[in-house]
Amino acid sequence: MSTAAAPGQNVIDALRKQINDVYDYIVVGSGSAGSVVAGELSKTGAEVLIIEAGGLDNAPTIANPSIWFYNIAGDFDWHLPIAPVPQLNNRNFNMALGHGVGGGSSINAMVWTRGMERDYENWVKGGAKGWSFKDVLATFKAQEDWEGGANEWRGAGGPVHIRRPHTPHPTAPIFLDAARQMGFAIHDDANGPMREGGGYINMNIDAEGARVSAARAFLYPNLDRPNLTLLVNSRVTQVLFKGDRARGVAVVSGELSRTIEARREIILSGGTVHTPKLLMQSGVGDAAALKKLGIKSVTNLRGVGKNLQDHVLLSGVVYQYKGAMPDRPADSDGVEAEVNFSSGVDNHPTDINLVLEQFPIATPEAAQRFGPPPEKDAFTIAPALIQPTSRGEISLTSADWRAAPRIFGNHLGTDRDLAAIVRAIEAARELVSQKAFDAIRAAELIPGPAATQQDLIDLARTGSASFGHAVGTCKIGADRDAVVDSKLCVHGIRGLRVADASVMPSIISGPTMCPSIMIGGRAAEFIKASK
Repeated sequence: MSTAAAPGQNVIDALRKQINDVYDYIVVGSGSAGSVVAGELSKTGAEVLIIEAGGLDNAPTIANPSIWFYNIAGDFDWHLPIAPVPQLNNRNFNMALGHGVGGGSSINAMVWTRGMERDYENWVKGGAKGWSFKDVLATFKAQEDWEGGANEWRGAGGPVHIRRPHTPHPTAPIFLDAARQMGFAIHDDANGPMREGGGYINMNIDAEGARVSAARAFLYPNLDRPNLTLLVNSRVTQVLFKGDRARGVAVVSGELSRTIEARREIILSGGTVHTPKLLMQSGVGDAAALKKLGIKSVTNLRGVGKNLQDHVLLSGVVYQYKGAMPDRPADSDGVEAEVNFSSGVDNHPTDINLVLEQFPIATPEAAQRFGPPPEKDAFTIAPALIQPTSRGEISLTSADWRAAPRIFGNHLGTDRDLAAIVRAIEAARELVSQKAFDAIRAAELIPGPAATQQDLIDLARTGSASFGHAVGTCKIGADRDAVVDSKLCVHGIRGLRVADASVMPSIISGPTMCPSIMIGGRAAEFIKASK
């Protein structure tokens, strides 16, 4: 299996003399969106510098789909703590955030999902003019190479190869048969016209069985150009301004530091946590809050860091497998099938996702409450809340760039969200009770066959955590809490854009990698059109 390798001549791991004093464009962050922005802008002949806080994505755990979960809490994960909240028993847990070239697209489960068409209509209702599903579909199609070929909904020939599971684990078809027995429709394309119901997931895995990250698809193929430079292991500590114009960045790499200027634009692609952090460190945010930390305000944007939204993943509803559980294929992410449906709470449309995980998984607190699952020969149905009503925020704890931000996730922060995740637990148990599972289902281990309603609530509070799909902290819009306009330009600042999941006004109904890559593509289009 191949591993990612970057051309060496334009990859620099410290602030040496090879770095120019000035570039046309500076992209901060080489994640799902930033890799796309830099790669596409390099095609114009402009001088582009992309700066990554982490290192190169050359670990086997990144390339190999079957061991992706070793990336979580590893060297390529920021693994930042989330502030405890009462509704989750004040537990301590972390948010997974990619820390290396490719960002989250290098460490996640490779689930390629655009979300629901109505998710984008909600963006428009929230003030994101020009971001309806019809507006973004062409970019989605241009970026993908769907193994099923091009059609009205799908694209072929793009940089990201997308496929279904080729040799599904035996649990996957059983999961979908059970979903059908439960009354769900089964679709044959997770990014086709119907996403409600069950089906095999789409995965960004190539023909050789290796991960196709945003970096592999959009950044590395363009690094042979002398006008594109990747600087790794380097932190941007501040955006520098001259009046109302962003003119450069301050960069630190180890003991070295310097200033690099941008002739045209600076694009922030640090993600939902680090982009608002950098803006606030630079004086862009709530002026009163920044003043308390001794940070001089450049422009008063009270919405920076607000509107944080994240999916809630519950780990999990666990069952003993009858006998020895077959090994997973080497090109499988272990998460091959899903069901999407409405919890029925508040008549909300599709807000619940059930994922089959071909391994036992439980949080430490759930294991303590219900008993630890075995290390093998067990599977999990992991319920997820994919349309939460709870909102959190990112805030600074210090003016020092080294200080981690405060992440207030506020997961399950409303009664409605708690009720929805409890309903998801009930649905997971109902799914596994179907006849299709009879051949492989042994005992229910968590929460257990005699679980009461209070036990399910306890599981919700002890088993829920961040899904690592945070969005919304620099949202598109024109209202007082909006941070960027519909072209992703920061309000009140010239020469500064944001291109990452932080600009989403509301969360999509699925993993956020695919739409983040789309946002990167649209950002590049906007920048090219503005020259």
